[in-house]
Amino acid sequence: MPVPTGKPAANLTAAPEKRIGLWSDPVLHRALVAAGVTIALVLILSAILVPRRVDLEVGQPSKVDVEASRDIINRPATERLREEAAREAIKEANASPANYDISLAASISAEDTIDLIFSAIADERRKLGVVQQGVNNQGGEPALHRGGIENAVSRLSARAARDFGTRLSRETLATLMVLSQEEFEAARAGAKSVVGRIMREMRVSKETLDAATKRAADAVGSLGLPDATQKAVTEVVASQISPNLVLNPGKVEKAREAAIRQVKPVMILKGQVVIRRGEIATEDHIAILQDLGLLAPRFNPFMLGSIFILVVVLVAVIGVYLYLHRRDVFYSAKLLLLLGTVIVMIALAAAVICSIPWPGAGFLVPVSLGTMLIAVLVDARLSALSAIVFGALTGVIGGGSFPVATAATVSGLAGTFCVTRISERSDLMRAGTVVGAAGALVIAAIGPPVGDPSISRFWYLGLINGVLSTVVTIGFLPFFENLFRITSSIKLLELSNPTQPLLRRLLVEAPGTYHHSIIVGNLAEAAAEAVGADSLLVRVGSYYHDVGKMKRPYFFVENQLMQDNPHDKIAPTLSTLVITSHVKDGVELAIRHRLPEAIIDIIREHHGTSLVPYFYHKATDGGREETVDEKDFRYPGPKPQTKEAAIVMLADSVEAAVRSLARPTPGRIEGLVRKIIKERLADGQFDECDLTLKDLDGVARAFVRVLTGIFHARIEYPDTSLKDLEAKRA
Repeated sequence: MPVPTGKPAANLTAAPEKRIGLWSDPVLHRALVAAGVTIALVLILSAILVPRRVDLEVGQPSKVDVEASRDIINRPATERLREEAAREAIKEANASPANYDISLAASISAEDTIDLIFSAIADERRKLGVVQQGVNNQGGEPALHRGGIENAVSRLSARAARDFGTRLSRETLATLMVLSQEEFEAARAGAKSVVGRIMREMRVSKETLDAATKRAADAVGSLGLPDATQKAVTEVVASQISPNLVLNPGKVEKAREAAIRQVKPVMILKGQVVIRRGEIATEDHIAILQDLGLLAPRFNPFMLGSIFILVVVLVAVIGVYLYLHRRDVFYSAKLLLLLGTVIVMIALAAAVICSIPWPGAGFLVPVSLGTMLIAVLVDARLSALSAIVFGALTGVIGGGSFPVATAATVSGLAGTFCVTRISERSDLMRAGTVVGAAGALVIAAIGPPVGDPSISRFWYLGLINGVLSTVVTIGFLPFFENLFRITSSIKLLELSNPTQPLLRRLLVEAPGTYHHSIIVGNLAEAAAEAVGADSLLVRVGSYYHDVGKMKRPYFFVENQLMQDNPHDKIAPTLSTLVITSHVKDGVELAIRHRLPEAIIDIIREHHGTSLVPYFYHKATDGGREETVDEKDFRYPGPKPQTKEAAIVMLADSVEAAVRSLARPTPGRIEGLVRKIIKERLADGQFDECDLTLKDLDGVARAFVRVLTGIFHARIEYPDTSLKDLEAKRA
């Protein structure tokens, strides 16, 4: 599995960190993060788990008279009155015609159906040639075979019933079939106009349906159509007149709210007895006592100590894993703070949600939110471990519920696996469906094994949890990326968009460099995949590695389009200074445009301390070797610190060299590629990164494969003019 983008490189632990003072000590920073996370988790768990002194439970007799300490609303009694009033208001609203509105959709549907009916008739008319032949004026019959019309009418009758739910008489269909085209279109327009006007203007119900049909017939009669046509159009219009009233939910809701507002709250006054001694406590009594705050907490040192030990163990598990497998994260206070923030956030969400007095509340804890954030921003394997930790915390917070802990763990693991290779933010939404499905299946299946089949009825909460968690993840990602300056794969994908300001400037101001960077990106990505490096990081780093050339684009040969080379007029040392300064200029541009540190490092390191050979040899020509210092013709460095930076260095050098080959055959390409790699290796450019000889061989093979595809042999097209081709056709 490739190391997730935006993580500190392995060399972060190579050199000891400078300790300027106590507050600059990285060990202290890590200790503070661990202590802060531990204290926060202990407080959250204590607020939920430390038992309260329950003087009374439902079904138990009260040992004393309990009086109200202040005036409060009797919430249970008031809510019952409001619910009853709301039900009555809804019944009355449903029975009142004033709460029903004319449906515009019914009018549109009726017009569309009439249009479809006439279109079907028009199709049959077109098939029989009625449009072209018209009617026989002498007999009033179409100049067609009578059997053809009968068959067409039969088909239309069946289609109207099947497709439009409308039954039309054969007489009506036959009449419309034999109309002239002008009469037919007039009938269509008239039918649509009448039915639309009636359905939009008249409140049609079952009681007023006959009146609406009669009004429609009168409206058709006023169109001035021939009698037979008028009768047919009336039948078509009448078939589409139907009740068009729909209940207005807004009016019903207003009536319900008005009824609720009219209910006066039932009050419990100060000093009033809430429950008398010996009286059996009900749910109402307990609710009132909770509202009064009379169920006070009791300090329990044993419980507090147990919570502290549990938290320390969970935090220690994560710390040991990081120390053994991800020391880069262990030694980074920034990433530890990010991880701690996510852990506390999920624990707090679990505490809030599990405090809801509903049996299914625990299944809504967004554990997959935390695991997806950790997988995208830190590490997928750490995210899988976090899923187990989050599941344990959720189960404990949820009252020791094994089903809740299991569902939380499974949804968290599903979130981890679904985002390990995301390529865009929309992939998170697709992951939400998978996470939700996994959670729903676990909740549905876990009820019978634990002896509580009623749990299965909450299966839908798993689906809701997965979808909402991914939505919140999408919203939180930019916040965490900017706050902790983390370069996630999604951030890199956004930076690879050609519409990014720096890339657009590079294309316009240095087009040769832009196209060179695209090819370097292809080469570097293939090489990174071959050696297990971060392929997305090297591709995006390649796109930006030469942005510094925009400051003096025409001093670089790829941008010198039919122009004189300015280096011919200046000294080699000055040329070298101009060439090497594009690294510093690129870093400044990247910082100004707030590019991630991982990209800036590639820009800074992609030439290492390599020599600028052309100008060095130019300076040494003429026997002046003793006056030339090789250091003056080298890049300032540093050397590549990571595999990714070293791969970009090689891809940059190889692309430029192969482009200059006169006859780039596969053999010559491979020879040049391996020659350049050996030169960089001999020059010590890979001394500070973990690129092995085996990796270099894989990089070379990947480069050769890509370059051979780019510089493949092409067919020579015959020199045939356009006139010759036209002559041959003639």
